[in-house]
Amino acid sequence: MRALFESYVVYVAGSVPYEVYVGLLALFCLGIVIILVRKGRKAQCYVARLLLVEYIFLLYCSTVLFRSSNVEREVSLTPFWSYVKIHDGDTTGLLPENIFNVAVFVPVGLLLGWAHKRMTWKKTLFIGISISVSIEILQFFLRKGLCEVDDVIHNTLGCLIGALLYLIISKSCGYSMR
Repeated sequence: MRALFESYVVYVAGSVPYEVYVGLLALFCLGIVIILVRKGRKAQCYVARLLLVEYIFLLYCSTVLFRSSNVEREVSLTPFWSYVKIHDGDTTGLLPENIFNVAVFVPVGLLLGWAHKRMTWKKTLFIGISISVSIEILQFFLRKGLCEVDDVIHNTLGCLIGALLYLIISKSCGYSMR
């Protein structure tokens, strides 16, 4: 799992242009300035929304925009096909990849809860599915990887786990998520 994570970070760091990181850092600094100038709850929501947009943009950069193209379009519409292969003894790293696909969307759920105080689990589910499906559709049409239902399931699960983590954290801090 650690090797997969390290290889993904190296891939993202190497494939996304330097200018993207500079732009994201500038936006983050702007968010910090907003917090310093406008103290309080609204400022936190603005910064959370800014971070959410930045994170989603980075997801699109790493999964679609700056990924190398395939010669052919690849698609797998069979749900849980990777688990069947894992059960059959396939050791090509599918399980760590599935876990990583869940983990990469956890921040989306966390930031959604932080950015929108009235976020419901249904809205979180819809947003998680929407982002993931849009990534998979773009990957299919732009030939940027395997378009698969399993990724949508894993990404959406990660988004819901992130929202649940936000709920747990917010309950301990006195906030609420409906």
